[in-house]
Amino acid sequence: MMESTSESECIAIGMKPTSASLVDVDSTTTAPEVSDAVDGISHTYQPVVWHWFFLKEIDKTKRIWKPFSMLDSVALDDTFQLLNEGKIAPEDAIVMTDGGRYDVDVSRRLRTAIYWEETPLSVRRCSWFFKGSLETRYTPYDEDMAEKLEEEYHNSLLHSLWRRVLEFPLGNKIMFQNPNVLLDFSNYGPVDDWTQVTEGQIRPLIVKRGIDGFDISDGEKTVIDHLIFLVHGIGSVCDLRFRSVVEVVDDFRILSFQMLETHFPTAVAEQRVGRVEFLPVSWHAPLHGDDTGIDKRLQPITLPSIPKLRHFANDTILDVLFYTSPVYCETIISTVAHELNRLYKIFLQRNPTFQGQVSLGGHSLGSLILFDLLAHQPLIPNPEPVDDVLSEDAVSYVSDLNDPTVEEVCQVLQLGDHLAKFQREQFTFGDLLLLSEEDLASLGLPMGPRKRLLTYLRDLEIRRAKLKQEDGNIPAHDSTVSYTIGLAGTGQPSISYPLLDFHPAAFYALGSPTAMFVTVRGIDCLGEDFVLPTCPKFYNIFHPYDPIAYRIETLIDVNMVNVPPVIIPHHKGRKRMHIELRETMARLSADIKERFFGSVRSTWSTVQNFTSFRSMPQSDGLDVQCLQEDLDTSTNSDDSAVAEKTTTEADPVIRIGKLNGGCRIDYVLQEAPLESFNEYLFALTSHVVYWESEDTMLMMLRETYAGMDTYPDK
Repeated sequence: MMESTSESECIAIGMKPTSASLVDVDSTTTAPEVSDAVDGISHTYQPVVWHWFFLKEIDKTKRIWKPFSMLDSVALDDTFQLLNEGKIAPEDAIVMTDGGRYDVDVSRRLRTAIYWEETPLSVRRCSWFFKGSLETRYTPYDEDMAEKLEEEYHNSLLHSLWRRVLEFPLGNKIMFQNPNVLLDFSNYGPVDDWTQVTEGQIRPLIVKRGIDGFDISDGEKTVIDHLIFLVHGIGSVCDLRFRSVVEVVDDFRILSFQMLETHFPTAVAEQRVGRVEFLPVSWHAPLHGDDTGIDKRLQPITLPSIPKLRHFANDTILDVLFYTSPVYCETIISTVAHELNRLYKIFLQRNPTFQGQVSLGGHSLGSLILFDLLAHQPLIPNPEPVDDVLSEDAVSYVSDLNDPTVEEVCQVLQLGDHLAKFQREQFTFGDLLLLSEEDLASLGLPMGPRKRLLTYLRDLEIRRAKLKQEDGNIPAHDSTVSYTIGLAGTGQPSISYPLLDFHPAAFYALGSPTAMFVTVRGIDCLGEDFVLPTCPKFYNIFHPYDPIAYRIETLIDVNMVNVPPVIIPHHKGRKRMHIELRETMARLSADIKERFFGSVRSTWSTVQNFTSFRSMPQSDGLDVQCLQEDLDTSTNSDDSAVAEKTTTEADPVIRIGKLNGGCRIDYVLQEAPLESFNEYLFALTSHVVYWESEDTMLMMLRETYAGMDTYPDK
């Protein structure tokens, strides 16, 4: 390689244009075709296609350049042309990219996240790239360098000037061997192992022209059918690759695009479906921020040994204790609610034509946070029934967050005749909040006063939550928070639950410990009447080996303990082969066992009957007839039992409670064949498998689009 370089012509290129005329290399410009024959092959010059790339940070230690989608790149280039022509001001050169999750400032070449905090990174209009011989990714040259390379490439093709080395102002030495072989001998870019000198030769960089070979997507659909917020669990990382919630949700979103293309092809082709937007919700950073100061408090009490493990415990595992703490529980709840409302407001501003619904999803502890938040959302009453609705004047007198007295409540609601009943029981206003309709009925309150009082208390809580939310301040912590026995049971801090600005259509709990926390709080059974006031659907999805996941259905109906959860179908259809084989062998074994014992019972019954018949008197024909009837009855009862069992197995429809509209709640993923060999070995990975699970994504898409009367292709 060095011999060819030394024999080649070396030309220094200054800042001024070369003798060859400059060529506009924009893809929209029509350039004259130039042909050149090299090694007997004719090469025709075509202007290079420019494409926009953005810098992406990987694992906070590495940065790579990734291409924008075709749709975004065209929009960026159109804005770039308008900016160059002076048709728009630099401050107006802002383009929404990545489905509206990022804004790109074309004039400053910066890409900024909209929904979450992220360091703005560079974007670049690219056409020429380089990489080391041991590298897999190409890095783009800067725009000025790319223009000069394109100019010299055109000049070489025009005048057949090959096998020469051109030295550029920044020290780049590019060898133009032929139209298909271009090398960079300047060690451009970060120093790496490929810069080592071996036997007097330097391994050059490989130079590439154009975007052929890059994996560039067409772009996300502009129509958004549904919005799903995803709340992470404990810690700042969400999987074993130590990725943040933003990164795992990005891959989760890409997975949804793939599932729509493969399982809804007809609906996609007919443009009956757009896409589902997934947005991450993070609460870990505010909890461990300067406002709470918890990390500073933990530092002096943490032992110096095994520092990495102790830091991991403080940053991750202690989040569970923080949520059960009366000091920090409200911080977490308020942060999640405030973040959900903030993201929802921004989303509507950037998507004013959105007409779809919103769903919530939570992983691990995040699902418990959402469960508590949804369980404490007040059900907005229907304005039609007159008895259940109070006038605004009846509640507007509460201008602050102080508790009114029982006398004031009775005065406002015109319940003076019943005041003595409350005074006799020595009720305070806090006691009134804990009373149910059955309690009020036992006090002797008629239905009308009961309804007025319950509606008043409910509307008062709504008004208080709104007043607190209008302040816009998320409490850092409040050491005066007390425990109470209420909807969440014993051990749940009595805190104020903020109102959500939307009513979710569904709630997906992934690897959720909700049932365990509810049980620890002292609730043995939620009951079949338990519902989430503003959320009609609830799905508890878990991996069979997930050590953190628990069932919900058995908390609603204890008889469901013997009913297995619903198996989520594999995204490629049916069940996994090893599961079908296992079930087939189990059924076969059960059939053989049943037939064997049935044969033994039949033989034993025959022997017994024969012995009894021989011992009976010959004249006793009536007894023989009765014995035959008993045998016939026994046979018929066995047939009925088998038929009943078959009917039960063939009818999988089971109605349970109101939490999910009477439908099943617990859904279990199918373990992979390798996982079935040792469930303990894969217990840890099974808790974070949901972010990459095609089966989980397909189920969420099925349930989402079922509400729109759109179903996957069979």
